[in-house]
Amino acid sequence: MKKILSGFLVGCLPLLASAQFDLTISPALVAPADGCQLSTTETITIVVVNAQSSPYAGTFDISYILDGGTPVVETVTTFLPASGTYIYSFIMKADLSACGIHTLDFEVNDPTDINGVNDYMSTSVISDCPAVAGSITAPDTLCAGLNSGNLVVWGYTGNVENWIYSTDAGATWTWTGNTLDTQPYSNINTQMKWWVLMGSPYGFCADDSTAQITIEVVPQTNPGVLPIDFDICDNGNGGTVNLTGYLGTILGWEYSDDGGASWNPLSNTTDSLVYLNLMDTISYHVEVQNDICPAVFSAPVTLTLIPGSDAGSIVGELLVCNFENDSSLEINPVVGSVVDWNISTDNGTTWVGTGVSDTLYPYSGLLGYTVFAALVQEGNCPYDTAFHSIVVLPLAVTAGPDVSIFEEDSTQLNASGGSFFTWSPDYNMSDPGIYNPVVWPMTTTTYYVSITDINGCTDTAAVTITVLPNLTEIVIPNLLTPNSDSFNDILVIPNLDTYPNNEIVIFNGYGQVIYQASPYYNDWDATYGGSLVPDGTYYYVLDLHDPVLAPEPFQGVITIIGND
Repeated sequence: MKKILSGFLVGCLPLLASAQFDLTISPALVAPADGCQLSTTETITIVVVNAQSSPYAGTFDISYILDGGTPVVETVTTFLPASGTYIYSFIMKADLSACGIHTLDFEVNDPTDINGVNDYMSTSVISDCPAVAGSITAPDTLCAGLNSGNLVVWGYTGNVENWIYSTDAGATWTWTGNTLDTQPYSNINTQMKWWVLMGSPYGFCADDSTAQITIEVVPQTNPGVLPIDFDICDNGNGGTVNLTGYLGTILGWEYSDDGGASWNPLSNTTDSLVYLNLMDTISYHVEVQNDICPAVFSAPVTLTLIPGSDAGSIVGELLVCNFENDSSLEINPVVGSVVDWNISTDNGTTWVGTGVSDTLYPYSGLLGYTVFAALVQEGNCPYDTAFHSIVVLPLAVTAGPDVSIFEEDSTQLNASGGSFFTWSPDYNMSDPGIYNPVVWPMTTTTYYVSITDINGCTDTAAVTITVLPNLTEIVIPNLLTPNSDSFNDILVIPNLDTYPNNEIVIFNGYGQVIYQASPYYNDWDATYGGSLVPDGTYYYVLDLHDPVLAPEPFQGVITIIGND
């Protein structure tokens, strides 16, 4: 009778009388080997060793216990030569699919075995499971140079093999050698990419890796620069304070009026601040924040209030006489320098600069009401202006209108505008000390009168008296004898030069104009067209063009003889 056991053909075994047997199990497990994701039907294979120097022939039980469970016992009948080995695979398959280390306890049992101590063997088989990389928890953005913390990988199974990073967007990678589930960082200044290489729990399955994460880095907040401290004037100030060179978002401006001991917010989130007519020294600073970086205040700027331009007041005359004024105005006290004196003669409607930049302004010859303005400036402060007006007392003097009189006539002068009068020249005059003296000049004369009013102001006026010849002296000759004897050769009208606007026209008997002149200079020599006119009677019209003394023209005849 034959029986097939574990791949060996065993016949009827001879009985070994009085033999001693010692079976043991090799500590090396043949199958299965450690691996990734072992199955539910793994074949368990071990090696049974005949530890005696004599052959073994018989039947024994062999068993295994998986993870402390129920023993699996199988019976083997075989022949083993001295020190021989027997490879045995259990018919009952083992479920090693669970991830982990599985314990296998083996026993070989033969009642005739002389040494039970070595009948046992215990080993383990690793059934590895694939790694699960999990995810990295990290901040999305960091502030450059102002950061610290830990990256954390979570939700993984297996072992952290390495943390890997790149600072050039993945072009190259650096392996840190860190096998912990946290990766510290501090003071990162540039963008970084990270991922984690994850190994299986026992290293028999393939590695896995997390998704790459990117940590952006934003520059630190730059609060920018305000202007250097400057002065403002207490007589008016205004301008703009600008923040330049900042990086981030302006959260707001603050001001301090106690030297920076306390600050007060302003509702301004722009990069400029307009100020106007501040009445105290004040400081400003600006709070800026760039993204997640800490907010930072700029260095402050202080606007120091200083005394501004002060023109003080102008001291001088308030009333002066017309023409007769020669004095000066003075401005004091002043804070700053006099820039210019301006003058207005139309009560401030228009102004004329004088170019005078002294505290003393001389004037003379004012003709009417005059307003003076002194412009004073301290540094860059606004101008301050002091005003002063001078009333010019008008005499409005007059000596009366010009008149004309005939020879040997008289006329009365009539001056006005004051209380005291002095006339000159005083010849042919009734009284030179009154306002209305009678005069009888022999020739045309201009009279001057000095007039003084009750304020003591003095002015001078003039009047011209034109002395005219009597009309009876305009005698027009009625005969011409142009015979070159120097007597009555030319038409001469005495006193005609007294009437410079005169005009004469001479006609022949046919009404033809043979001579015309305006004015006539007493030079007609009885010629027409360059030749003497024939003897005969001629007619003339003489218009003196003086509607007062000679309203009508003179008309008459002239007889010419002696040309033949």
